[in-house]
Amino acid sequence: MFHKRILVMVNRNLVMDQVYDYLREQMGKGILKPGSIIEKKNIMKELGISQTPLREAFLQLQADGFVTILPQRGVEINSLTWSDIRDIYEIVGSLESRIIKTVFPKIGLNTIKRMKNVNEKMNSAFLKNDNHKYNMYNIQFHNEYLDLSENLRMVNIIKKQRQVMFDFPLKNYGVDWKEENYNEHLQLIELIKSGDAEKAAHFIKEVHLSLKSKYLATTE
Repeated sequence: MFHKRILVMVNRNLVMDQVYDYLREQMGKGILKPGSIIEKKNIMKELGISQTPLREAFLQLQADGFVTILPQRGVEINSLTWSDIRDIYEIVGSLESRIIKTVFPKIGLNTIKRMKNVNEKMNSAFLKNDNHKYNMYNIQFHNEYLDLSENLRMVNIIKKQRQVMFDFPLKNYGVDWKEENYNEHLQLIELIKSGDAEKAAHFIKEVHLSLKSKYLATTE
């Protein structure tokens, strides 16, 4: 939960980051909905902040694709289209398949164990219909090997794109997609255990994060 006392800190960038995280959390929970206009005065009053860190947070949210700043009208929360999702899949699939090949020698038994555990937590969240935790564990699953990469710029692009896709709560990816996602994670783990980096990279790009996914195509 966001606490006003945190905002007493002098570091302006830290305050901006906290405001950014708070707004992202509100979007992820569906409190701030796509297409709605953010009431700036309400946010400033609620958080006990000035206009400066809020404006900077809005600029960062716009740069990351979450909102659009409309002159004289306010800040509108963006809606995510299926075309946007296909673009994100293509970006993430290409970059992530590249990264897994470079970090493959670093993926040990402990990483594999954590991936299995996170995948089971993701499935448990799915069974409980907890979309927020499901998305959180889905991201965490991939981060287990992404965080082994030394290419921080590439990893940052992947993480931001994936967060954009999952932080729009009104977009329903469907039960079939979630079940398939869990099973594909298991397949990826088996490919990693087999020691074949090329097959693992190909699976990520052409299967797990493929534009040809029937569930994305049929939910337009």
